[in-house]
Amino acid sequence: MSRQRKNRVSLALAICLIIAVLSMVFANLIQTDFGKIDVVTAAFRVGDGSDAYDITYKMYIPSDADESNPRPALLCLHGYQNDKETSAAYAMEAARRGIVAVCIDEFGHGSNERSMKYRGFTTYKVQGVSADGTETTVKTKLSGPDRFLLMMNFSTLSFFEGEAFSVNEGVNVSLDADKDGVVDSSMGGIAAFNWLKTIPFVDPENIALTGHSMGTWAAWSVAAVCQDHKAVILQCGEVFGDNMFDEENVEFHNVLMLQARYDEFNYFRDYRQETVSDSMLDSGIREQFFTANGRTDGGAPFKWNTTYGDFNDGTARRVELLETNHRLTTHNRHGVAATMDWLVSALGVSTSVSSYDQVFIIKEVLVMIAMIAVMVALCPFVLLVGNNKFFEPIFLDRNEYDPPVYMARKTWWKNAWIAVLISAITYPFMTQLGHGLLPVPENVFRMTIGNGFMTWYLTLAIISVIMICVSRARNKKKGIKNIDYYDMGLSRFKKADRLDWALLIKSFVISVIAVGCMYLLVWLFQILFKLDLRFIWPFFKTFSMERFIQFLVYLIPFSFFFIVNVGFKLFGYMRQKQAPGVGNFIKCWFGNVFVLLGGLLLVTLLEYIPFFMGMGPGADLCFGTTFGGPFMSALILLIPQFVFFTFLSTWFERKTGNVYVGAFISSMLAVWIVTGGSAMF
Repeated sequence: MSRQRKNRVSLALAICLIIAVLSMVFANLIQTDFGKIDVVTAAFRVGDGSDAYDITYKMYIPSDADESNPRPALLCLHGYQNDKETSAAYAMEAARRGIVAVCIDEFGHGSNERSMKYRGFTTYKVQGVSADGTETTVKTKLSGPDRFLLMMNFSTLSFFEGEAFSVNEGVNVSLDADKDGVVDSSMGGIAAFNWLKTIPFVDPENIALTGHSMGTWAAWSVAAVCQDHKAVILQCGEVFGDNMFDEENVEFHNVLMLQARYDEFNYFRDYRQETVSDSMLDSGIREQFFTANGRTDGGAPFKWNTTYGDFNDGTARRVELLETNHRLTTHNRHGVAATMDWLVSALGVSTSVSSYDQVFIIKEVLVMIAMIAVMVALCPFVLLVGNNKFFEPIFLDRNEYDPPVYMARKTWWKNAWIAVLISAITYPFMTQLGHGLLPVPENVFRMTIGNGFMTWYLTLAIISVIMICVSRARNKKKGIKNIDYYDMGLSRFKKADRLDWALLIKSFVISVIAVGCMYLLVWLFQILFKLDLRFIWPFFKTFSMERFIQFLVYLIPFSFFFIVNVGFKLFGYMRQKQAPGVGNFIKCWFGNVFVLLGGLLLVTLLEYIPFFMGMGPGADLCFGTTFGGPFMSALILLIPQFVFFTFLSTWFERKTGNVYVGAFISSMLAVWIVTGGSAMF
């Protein structure tokens, strides 16, 4: 590398790092409200002896809160595949209004020491309301891997009790969830609520709680046990009917439900297929719960965005309709405003900050800018690290040799559409198969969402390998010369007839160095600013030892997928014609994006066009509710990731002449995202 080029590369790296650091500095200023809020990350101990464990938390403390001036508090419970930082929007805004906010990592998420299986599970599924709005008690007897039983029991709560009921096979089971396996459906929330009451600067008689998605069931469970709660805010929640619990001794005080119109999960739409509309208010169970003891209108129709009952006696009820989807409820401006108004009324808070005076999204955008800057910094960093004799073989000047074979445009489009259709057809089924039912060793492959993606990735990679092998056999039979390992980006020109193991190993080493340095930067950001690299949902954060082991476990199958499908398939068999210049790079990048993401875009259209038309989620309508929900809502996360991974792979292939560096770095980032903070069985 010439001195002039090295200077340009060094400058690019410096600019990326400066952008990242400045973004994190200002993000920290926003989350601390420029010194008006203290932010603390720590853990508290639960229990004694060998059964004791830690619950990690992030606390936002108004500067005027102290032992002589205890403040109201809010306990925040995140949803499935999230962590404590996902609750930041509600917590930050509550703290700006004088409320101590505590966000915890629930069982199996973030840095919590206990896996999800400590929640417990039963062998049947409890459903609170049926599709026609009538009550039901027990719907289905379950079988399958333990992780499947656990995930199907999110709505079976540990405070449920009742008579024995018959399930579909004539087997009688009890609704007493404790006896049937659900131990703590609060997932650590009850322990956190009780611990919160012991903090000197918290008013122990003035505590509310909020939860999103899985966290709504946790919030119900906390409120049922901790009857001194002042309010419950449910960010997409399920309503339970009569006889599910002891209604004489269990009361839920001042309940606000935030209802997303486009909620991908049918149990948060009262098990209905269609988009949330006024017809949902006809559900007898919902109307009964939210208007109980609160009618002042002579029985007029139940309405959205209308408060029933009285805050003073805990009977206040309201359902707020939000024009958003399930995941984005955690950062919806309308939802946050409704929550702040509710907390002010329920907790008796005096504040001059209006409900729509919100700053949380600024913090999220700044952290996202830092995350993108750090990932882009990998490109110049690898060039600088590779500027030595050891890594010299990685960086090939292909102008010195015969140019690799590229695919004719007409054939490329044919193969691209085949890849798109295969991706679209397999995504709903293989992700859900791996998520719950694939019989993998559950003590080894412990990342529930990771199992879904791993199954889909391996399916695509195996299909690609089979198709390539068939094509090569056909060419050989016809006497057509097959492309060699150099053409596929798997070997140097001098070893074009075989796999170049030295190239592979050195590419892996430089990838480890690059991602390892990124990890150190994330660790430094968490120490200095108590922030990781993300946008709303967990992306890049430091590992516990358990999670690092999971990183190593999933790295092998993920790397196989990226080397095949984001490697020699794209840059070998489907290699596009390359030319110097930014324009050609963007053209090739977008072509690669189409091959990898075209199928997901089709699935997205299938899911949301019927939804926006009012009919309901497309996956639910076409395949059944089993194939909707988590992996449909995950598209909002997966598509942007692969746009960037494809950029990295395209850029590194051009700079190195092989597929390994881009594939290894992309697979490490993808596995990091999956294992860093998401659900662990």
